[in-house]
Amino acid sequence: MMNRFRKWLYKPKRSDPQLLARFYYADEELNQVAAELDSLDGRKDPQRCTLLVSQFRSCQDNVLNIINQIMDECIPQDRAPRDFCVKFPEEIRHDNLAGQLWFGAECLAAGSIIMNRELESMAMRPLAKELTRSLEDVRGALRDQALRDLNTYTEKMREALRHFDVLFAEFELSYVSAMVPVKSPREYYVQQEVIVLFCETVERALDFGYLTQDMIDDYEPALMFSIPRLAIVWPLLPAHPRTCPGATAPMACRMVARSSSGALAHPPVSRQGVISALLRPLPELPL
Repeated sequence: MMNRFRKWLYKPKRSDPQLLARFYYADEELNQVAAELDSLDGRKDPQRCTLLVSQFRSCQDNVLNIINQIMDECIPQDRAPRDFCVKFPEEIRHDNLAGQLWFGAECLAAGSIIMNRELESMAMRPLAKELTRSLEDVRGALRDQALRDLNTYTEKMREALRHFDVLFAEFELSYVSAMVPVKSPREYYVQQEVIVLFCETVERALDFGYLTQDMIDDYEPALMFSIPRLAIVWPLLPAHPRTCPGATAPMACRMVARSSSGALAHPPVSRQGVISALLRPLPELPL
């Protein structure tokens, strides 16, 4: 009875731009859609069911987006690190990922199994249950505070947000790693080595006049094919040291050793011949 009275007396205005007020109405909309889904027989009205599921996912995205904004404002120094996101494929890193993770956590907590990922599903289920409980605690704390004071974040609410943020980051890494290939730390490090190698190669080629800035600015097709080949053979040329800054020469040697054909299959006898061959368009390169 007291909660109904507080809701009637202190309910924020729908037009209020404050984060807690926006959360209150976003969460209320989510609860309404969830209640309608629970009461609907999907077999009798599949189109309505599909529409409601889409609307439910959209509401989840909206609620999580506002919670993230609240955490940025409420606990900016205590956010869980998410450096691991750089290892995710580009097609995974989109605005709707958080909502998909929430939906996945609820399915796992309810006993569902990810298709062809039975072992991973069983391993993640305890974390999914803890995450969904934590999210319910956060939603309850935010709703309660929205009916008290829109301008205050209590310590209890901050603690609930910190705990949820850590769990969500842990579940995000586990769930995405189970769904798609994610580079290991070693693979990511090797990728960074190759990037540094190519950057150093371009800098040296510019210094020696083998390339021009215009070729780079215009994304010259022949140049795009030449940079990897130039990076492979540059440390092997007689006029240049075999040890490059950042230990990139060993990387180049490994790349050469692993290649079965390419620019070095019939190497020119002179340094200038090597450079000329590498800067030719792809169809003219020796095979």
